[in-house]
Amino acid sequence: MVKNIVNGVSGLIRYKGGIAHYTFLMHRISGLGVLVFLSLHILLESTAHYAPHLYDILNSGLRTPVGLAAEIIMAFLVIFHGVNGFRIAYFDLFHIDLWTPHPALHSVRATWIITILLWFPAVIIMALHSFHII
Repeated sequence: MVKNIVNGVSGLIRYKGGIAHYTFLMHRISGLGVLVFLSLHILLESTAHYAPHLYDILNSGLRTPVGLAAEIIMAFLVIFHGVNGFRIAYFDLFHIDLWTPHPALHSVRATWIITILLWFPAVIIMALHSFHII
């Protein structure tokens, strides 16, 4: 069973499907990242009510450089997952005929560009806030 899982995962990574395939993989990874983030966020915020002293300890860990890096990565994952999910829904609902390689490739590139354009302001705001500039 473990061998089947390893073969499946390594096949996904080695597949030569190009940018569209890696966008597919990134959508799955970002979905799992958002799920983990939301779970940890709910757990952390529940400690504020039930164990305030524990909340302060756990929340101070997020104010470190590692915490800032994790928040910046999480912002990218959330933005990417939202933009790519919108792209998929748009094609599925309104333009099924465009699910061909050439138009899909353009929309995948547009997804990455839009994600990065939305992510950069978030990174700047998070960094400035972290360094107490704003």
